[in-house]
Amino acid sequence: MKKLTICFLFLLLYSGDLFSQNYKSPSPGKSLVYFVRFSGTGALINFKYFDGDKYLGKASGVNYFTYECDPGEHVFWVAAENRDYIKGNFREGATYILEVKPTMGAFKAAVNLIQVSPTDEKTLKRVDKILYRKPDSVLAGRDEDMSFFIQNGLERLSKIENEVKVINPDWTFN
Repeated sequence: MKKLTICFLFLLLYSGDLFSQNYKSPSPGKSLVYFVRFSGTGALINFKYFDGDKYLGKASGVNYFTYECDPGEHVFWVAAENRDYIKGNFREGATYILEVKPTMGAFKAAVNLIQVSPTDEKTLKRVDKILYRKPDSVLAGRDEDMSFFIQNGLERLSKIENEVKVINPDWTFN
């Protein structure tokens, strides 16, 4: 019985390591961004993901996906009832994590994009948990014509450019 208790305590103390992730690294000459949605709020609502004028696809529910891009300036945005933007200079060889946080909107779920800090242990435990439990999602609808939607989103961006969140290029995960 003592051995069982000791084993249980050992597992309890080191259970954080069960979910501990080594985040992927990008291919040579690239940057990698994790988009992680771990809240079930508005789970049925598709969020549409963009890199500037490029439509990445849509997804709903608790999930994550990775996006490999060229290093340099990017404006990522997500559309739901609203649009939320984050921009920055992404470093070559660096991995970043963005939380896709659903919030209550007037008619359906709204969205916030938040960069995850390497020192935010609480959020990282939630990120690690979803990465451990789910595979990297493949976005749906990538072949849809979103030209009007993109034009509208970029016009909105030009009006609020000075208010757009900026990533911290030092908050990397590799």
